[in-house]
Amino acid sequence: MDIFSKLKQKIIGNMSHDSIKKMKRLWVGYVLSQWKLLALSMIFMGIYSVLNAWSVSLLKPVFDKVFIEQNRDVLFIIAVEVIIAFGAKGFAQYFQSVTMTMLGANFTKRLQGDLYDRFIAQDLEFFHKNNSGNLLVYFMGDLNTIRDAIINSVTTVVRDACSVIFLIVLMFWKSFDMAAAMFILFPIGFYPMIYFGKKIKQIFHSQQNSFGNLYAILAQSFQGIKIVKSYNMESLESKKIKGSAESIANIEVKMSRNNNILSPLMEFFGGIAAAGTLAYGGYRIMHGTLTTGDFVVFLIAIVAAYQPMKSLANLNSRVQMGIVAIDRVFYVIDKKPKIVSKPEAKVFKATKGIIKVDNVKFNYTEDVEVLHGINLEVKEAEKVAVVGAAGSGKSTLINLILRFYDVKEGSIKIDGQDIKDVTIESLRDNIAFVSQDVVLFDDTIKKNILMGKPNATDEEAINAAKHAAAHNFIMNQDQGYDTVVGERGGNLSGGQKQMISIARAMLKDAPILLLDEATSSLDSKSERMVQEGLERLMKGRTSIVVAHRLSTIINSDKIYVFESGNIVESGTHAELLALNGYYANLYKIQFMQD
Repeated sequence: MDIFSKLKQKIIGNMSHDSIKKMKRLWVGYVLSQWKLLALSMIFMGIYSVLNAWSVSLLKPVFDKVFIEQNRDVLFIIAVEVIIAFGAKGFAQYFQSVTMTMLGANFTKRLQGDLYDRFIAQDLEFFHKNNSGNLLVYFMGDLNTIRDAIINSVTTVVRDACSVIFLIVLMFWKSFDMAAAMFILFPIGFYPMIYFGKKIKQIFHSQQNSFGNLYAILAQSFQGIKIVKSYNMESLESKKIKGSAESIANIEVKMSRNNNILSPLMEFFGGIAAAGTLAYGGYRIMHGTLTTGDFVVFLIAIVAAYQPMKSLANLNSRVQMGIVAIDRVFYVIDKKPKIVSKPEAKVFKATKGIIKVDNVKFNYTEDVEVLHGINLEVKEAEKVAVVGAAGSGKSTLINLILRFYDVKEGSIKIDGQDIKDVTIESLRDNIAFVSQDVVLFDDTIKKNILMGKPNATDEEAINAAKHAAAHNFIMNQDQGYDTVVGERGGNLSGGQKQMISIARAMLKDAPILLLDEATSSLDSKSERMVQEGLERLMKGRTSIVVAHRLSTIINSDKIYVFESGNIVESGTHAELLALNGYYANLYKIQFMQD
């Protein structure tokens, strides 16, 4: 027991206090909650271990009674016992494997759900700082590593350790002095696994990061395939992928060297033990102090103990990899979003939809301020446009109204209520958002429209599509509303995708509408069709339109002109032209281009 205590101390000694706490959380919250499956599996593991030792012990009468003494009377009894032992052992192993797989599947499912819930609750800032490749590794890599670590650690500690203990007891029962002599070398075999376990933990952390980089490059390459091809970037992207793949390959080789070095070490120590046993056992048989049956049982016990001992030797490396994965996963689960509803936040319901932005300042980073004391007001059912050069802060205003970010100074109020004082969910329920970057999911057209109002009827969805001028092109599709749009709407044109996004906003029927350059990427024909849908969508709603093409906002009730995070002009289209300032110059430039 002293050896196993030292081994336990060595493994735990490699874990930080924080890692130990996270390991306990995993066990208590996800594994022990399925204690019935765990207990059942451990019972089958114990039965397997006992039967394993018993099946080895049955070899003694085979050699002593049958082979040496030629006693035929016991032959049938021994044959039945062997069949029972091996058959029962096989069934015990089967049920143990099935119950452990069920346990692993159940806690992985729960952990995936909790991890996704935490992901989806994070702010936009979190997703901007973490590439999609790294986020995928949490689901595809870390959770599988945790599952393997838990299942293997339980199986190894219970089944394999018990098997080794029972076989050791069998060895001491058959020959105490031979067993004692062999186990002089036994403790030495654990020290290499401790040393290489530390190195494996470090290498595995690098491996997970490398996988994240590879997934990120792949995602960017596939999503930006048009740019890659149009700029003849295939060879450049290929070099990136090959470089990342080479890095992963080098890490895997390094991991393999450290992980598999234990096998030859175990073989070496096992060879010494077997050679010593053969020599000493043969000596005792020749002097009549040991029967052939006892010697064979002892020798087979060593062979039978080899595999579970090898699993025990590899346990530390699996645990170390599991610790890295657990640390990574719980880092995300414990990470709280910055943008949250206050405990006392009220449910918001827009009455008139009056938006007032009062002296708002904002910065994405500490040293660069994006908005410098913005003031504007949008009255009930009024259409207000926001124009300006790229980077002037137009889209930032939209992000702040939706509370994708929080203002640093000042306030944004809707119908007199500060948006920080209402629940985020109720705020966004009252706002429909249409952006230039249309997001469609790889599903049917109908289901993409229904995202605006999941409980809407098919008739409501069709009416929304008609108002968005999307019904005709939808009906021309092979499957109509059941046509699958493809990843990011790849089976549709830019105008068609935008019309579906407008239909989605139509169906939501929110009192406030935010349009962020919704037509800037479309050609003239598509723009006219989409613009008609937008005009119908804005009717009777408080609307803020971020526009690049000034021709689309000429009829706005008021236009705010942004420049470098400041509002430099405001008024109607005619008033701004009369000022002959920034807006007038911008309009003249676009007019000449058109």
